Amino acid sequence: MSAPHQMSAPHHRLDARPETADDDPQLATLGTTRVVAIVPDATVDLAARLMASTGVRHLPVMDGPRCVGVVMEADVLRVLAETGGAAVPAGALAWAVPALRPTERRSAAARQMSTAGVDAALIVEDGRLLGIVTATDVVRSVALAGSDRRPGEKATP
Repeated sequence: MSAPHQMSAPHHRLDARPETADDDPQLATLGTTRVVAIVPDATVDLAARLMASTGVRHLPVMDGPRCVGVVMEADVLRVLAETGGAAVPAGALAWAVPALRPTERRSAAARQMSTAGVDAALIVEDGRLLGIVTATDVVRSVALAGSDRRPGEKATP
């Protein structure tokens, strides 16, 4: 009788193999370059109004040219419900998020967001914030894979 087949530990790396790179788009094609940001001292109340008026769910917190983190919509809503948010600085809610180059792939963003426990990553080049990619962008691009539409493009009736 032969020895039972032993399975190796699961392989959790999500980066695409080179032959599937076309199915794993670069972040420059996924994220948004229309970045709406806030300064660390702005109040959570202001952050909520800015999110509502611009339709964004993530606000990079900029201290001059340097991004110190990202404020997430869920945290803003929680603080508003608990305190009203008028005296709480938005910078206190900022999460450290991965910073990736625009040429990096969707799979790298998904892996790094998962590892960091966040749903957004910054797209950065030469220390400059170029855009932001969210878990929603990643899921949308996977859902649209093989279709004629590009991420961010609306379906036509």
